[in-house]
Amino acid sequence: MNKITITLFAGAFYLSGCMNQQNQSAASQKTIDSLNAILNEDHSSEAAAIMKADSAWDKASESKSAEGWLNFYADDAIMMPPGENVYKDKASREASIKNMFAIPGMSLRFQTTKVEVSRMGDLGYAAGVYQWTSKDAKGKDYHETGKYCETWKKQPDGNWKCIVDIWNADAPLTK
Repeated sequence: MNKITITLFAGAFYLSGCMNQQNQSAASQKTIDSLNAILNEDHSSEAAAIMKADSAWDKASESKSAEGWLNFYADDAIMMPPGENVYKDKASREASIKNMFAIPGMSLRFQTTKVEVSRMGDLGYAAGVYQWTSKDAKGKDYHETGKYCETWKKQPDGNWKCIVDIWNADAPLTK
């Protein structure tokens, strides 16, 4: 009797192990399928949203609105303008942008030439070119062209905010 009981118990234990392995395999496949579905999503609407936000940002620049400009940054954004420090907080970004808009004859326009979004659809970047005009210290016209790259992050409310912004001039550094 003991042999029969032990044999039945061992068989039941073996079968339950097989069933558990099949359940784990099915659960793993379901996870893989879910991740593949996310990775294969079309993120063209997110890329279009970044392009639209960047275009609105250019309009804020055209109208010389420091507040409008600053609204495109996430609270913890990093800003790296040419010839200046790295700004990692809202107050320093605000001071820099307000100083920029106070430059006589200042005009800054930019055009996005490329936008890409991560496979998960929560991060993206925009790259493009800019044109800057202003007056120098002697009142003489100054013109600069350059390029930029912005990293954007989708916010919990569905809007996109810039989390890293860097731009620099095309002209080589002078010695």
